Amino acid sequence: MAITHTQTVSKLNILNNSDNIVSEVTVHILSTDDSDPEKFKVESDTSFRLDTSGGTGASGFVAYESLTQSTILAWDTVKDGITTWNIQAKHEEWIERQIALEQTTTPTEINKELPW
Repeated sequence: MAITHTQTVSKLNILNNSDNIVSEVTVHILSTDDSDPEKFKVESDTSFRLDTSGGTGASGFVAYESLTQSTILAWDTVKDGITTWNIQAKHEEWIERQIALEQTTTPTEINKELPW
């Protein structure tokens, strides 16, 4: 059993001016277990507000046109937020509970091959 986490930037909000400064990032996190990725998966969206007070002069500022998904996911607010909120750990707990439940539940009926 190995759980894989995939983080994808799904939405960017920018300040309503010509500077195109990102003010909020939404990250979609998909967690799956390799034993049955379609059955044992959980996903969630989490948004992070960014400090825009430094404007385009902020240290490490990247112009909107030059942004990449990896750049955004490496921003401290995003990276630390995912860790602090224990999103991946919560996903793992949910998947582990589902697997345990399936292993301890005996179905009342099963499909059996015909006797002829």
